[in-house]
Amino acid sequence: MAVQKIPTATADEQDIASKAQPALEVIASLVPWADKEERLLSLFRSIAVHAQKHEPNCTRYLIYVHPSTSPTSPSNTAGGPEIQGTRLQGSKINIVERYSTPDAIEEHMGSEPFRMLVQALGEEDLLSEDPGAMEESMVRCVGGFE
Repeated sequence: MAVQKIPTATADEQDIASKAQPALEVIASLVPWADKEERLLSLFRSIAVHAQKHEPNCTRYLIYVHPSTSPTSPSNTAGGPEIQGTRLQGSKINIVERYSTPDAIEEHMGSEPFRMLVQALGEEDLLSEDPGAMEESMVRCVGGFE
């Protein structure tokens, strides 16, 4: 097996990366049940409104929906209304967040809208996958532009 050398960044790429904000970014990915998609999006919209008004160190909160994934595969998971004996998955949802400090993330997770989301996830069978399968990643920007 040949070992590939990873190219080093060019001077322009290094300049772009050095200008990137030293922020903490979070990307969450989840898939609700089709019949629960609007409920979940409503919870995320409430969080976004709250963060914009009351969390100055939350500098980005974007909600993305992958419409090409809705509705996708049927599942035989029990609970909730059935569609011809199966439930359909909704669209994949990505949440992209940016915080200026680690304390800002803690503040965000302590907000009332976030606590309402956590409660709803625990009580309302919103996700078509095990909540533990929800992907959430802390990432660091190393290049690009806005």
